[in-house]
Order: sequence, then C-alpha cells, then structure tokens
Amino acid sequence: MGGLPNLVVLNLNHNQIQRLPAEIRSLSKLQHLSVLDNKLEEVPVELCHLIKLSEINLTSNKLSRLPQELYHCKELTKLYVARNKLINLPEGIRALEKLQVLDVAGNKLSMFPVEFHLLPLKELYFEGNRFVPCEPMPSVQDVQVLTLKELVARFVLKEDRSRSSLVHRMLPYYPCLTTLLANGGCCALCLGPFLTTWLECVHFVSLKKDMKMRNSVTIPVRALICSYKCFNTDGHSYYASGISSNLPDKRDREREG
Repeated sequence: MGGLPNLVVLNLNHNQIQRLPAEIRSLSKLQHLSVLDNKLEEVPVELCHLIKLSEINLTSNKLSRLPQELYHCKELTKLYVARNKLINLPEGIRALEKLQVLDVAGNKLSMFPVEFHLLPLKELYFEGNRFVPCEPMPSVQDVQVLTLKELVARFVLKEDRSRSSLVHRMLPYYPCLTTLLANGGCCALCLGPFLTTWLECVHFVSLKKDMKMRNSVTIPVRALICSYKCFNTDGHSYYASGISSNLPDKRDREREG
C-alpha cells in the first residue's frame, strides 16, 4: 500500500478479507473506503489516521467494536456499519461534526453513546438492534461514599476549569496526573466532573424533536451521572440503565462490611 500515496477510492467489497493491514495508514489521501461483505473482525486503529476519509462502508462483516480513535476522521460524512456484531459505538463518535449518514442496523446495540443526539445527522438507520425499551422504572438509591482518590480528583478537575486557579497553572508540571485526569467525565445533570465513579443511565431522545430529522422514533442515549445524590433529584428524565455502573449498590457495601 505504500506505493499508492495518491489513492482516493478503495473498494474491497465481496471478498474474504479478515483483517486490514496497519500499512493502510500510508493511504493519506484516501476519501472513500468500502470493505462491504467480508469477514473483518476488527478495524485497525491505523485506519483512524486517514483524516481525509469522508465515507467508510464496513457493512456485513464480523465487527464487535470500532476503535475509539475514530474521532480523528473529522471529515467523515457517511459511516455504514450495518449487519455486524457491534455491542456499542465509540464515545468519540460525538466529535464527528460532519457526520450526516449513519447506518448501524442489524447489530447488538442497547443504546447510543453519550451526547449522540448532538450529531448533525440527516439519516440514521438502526432497526434490528437490542435497544433499551422506552419503559424505564425509576428507582432511588442510597448516597454512596466516594473514595479519597475520587474526591481529590473531582476537586482538581473542577479547579482546572478556571484558568486563573493555581491548580490549572500547576497541572502541566505533572504530566502523569494530567494523563490520569484526561479519563474523567462530566455529569449529565449537575455538569460536575468525575474520574471513575459514575452511574450509567439512559435518556430517550426524539429524532424529530431533538435531532431535527423526519423520523419521529425515540432512541435511547447513554448518559453518565456523577452520584446517586444527583440521580435522586426530581425533575429529570434520566433512568438507571441496569447495564453497568461503577457505583457499588447497598448489598455490595453490606457484603464488604
């Protein structure tokens, strides 16, 4: 592939391809890639270095995941990954600010990633998945006790938001700490920062009302909430997904005690 630096379109449809070589990153001018109807089980992270890609077609393969680094493909307008084995979409997909067409039909998705509804999509195909039904049951949980590491991390992350704070000015001198804090998140309710302790929730988004699409269907979108204290407040439309959470429940704490 190193001898094709000017290649713009690559069509590998209807073969028996099981993997794409890492050398694919040398196709720096590639704009359209189609590997439809093959036997791909994974997408090499090197593909995400092709920042001029505007269309990717990976329909009808055996993919169980997409690389998180997909967000590097800022020019991507069309992504086809129908009829695979995807359990979730990478959180970084939110950064694809030019994405207009997304086809994830026929996978094993339970919900869409955080802030998915902020994408500028014009077409979304998602039938044949295992989405969380729009019949959630609200529940109230006991307030959890956060670890000292989590408490300190939240304080530092909050202080880092202010450019005038001492913490913000000193962090560049501690690269290991900066790397650790880069994995933090933001609460969907209070907008406060957190590091590793969060509650996975779901809220339901109307394609027509919230995403300005013609389809009036409601889809489940993943959301992270920083604590049960936030989750227990009234007036929000977030529900515990029951899929996973970094927060221990009451029974776990009793067993640990």
